[in-house]
Amino acid sequence: MRASLRKFFLTATAVAVAISISGASSAAVKAPPKGGDQVLQSNGQVNAPQGTPTREIQDIEVKMDAYKTGADLSAEDKANNAKIKRDIITGTFDLRELCRLALDKHWGGLSAAEQNNFVALMTDLLETKALFSKEQTKTRGKAYTVQYLGDTYLQEKTRARSRTKVIVPKENVKVDIEYKMKKDPGGWKIFDVVVDDASLVENYRYQFDAIISKNGYGELVRRMQNKLKELKTKST
Repeated sequence: MRASLRKFFLTATAVAVAISISGASSAAVKAPPKGGDQVLQSNGQVNAPQGTPTREIQDIEVKMDAYKTGADLSAEDKANNAKIKRDIITGTFDLRELCRLALDKHWGGLSAAEQNNFVALMTDLLETKALFSKEQTKTRGKAYTVQYLGDTYLQEKTRARSRTKVIVPKENVKVDIEYKMKKDPGGWKIFDVVVDDASLVENYRYQFDAIISKNGYGELVRRMQNKLKELKTKST
């Protein structure tokens, strides 16, 4: 079913979900077996080994410890939150790769300047949406746990998939979340989040293509800019 533009932009909350669940209690990860694709199995309460995709996901929790929530945040709190959120989104996510995959065939037709501007716009949009969603939450969230189910390495360990399961016992809810990651000189970076088989990148790709094919690339940018203004107005 064709989603509305509003629903499309709400998929940005998948990034907020991916970030906020890392504050849940974590499961331990055994050392990966030797040979073939390495898979980390979780079953305890320690961190995954340094340098693994799972550890990158777990480390978000550390960055989120200083994040303030509630409806009555001070200007200083909001400024600090904005810095934390930007550090997470730009430091943990490979947004250029996300944008390249989301624009798909349209990416190559953009100039270098247009590509850079689009990545910057997406960064602002995702950051603002994630920031707004979490700051309006009065508590740290419901009681839930995150099970880290393992890392599968692909393409000679330059790509990986890190699987997790979020469990909310009181509501009998279980959500499977998979992080698609790419290794760069700075470590493992997320370029897609798959929530119960729904891919953030694929959702963006479908919506971007529909808008560009009908109204052109400029119309997509215009709508994204308008949505960004709307979100920033709501967050003030």
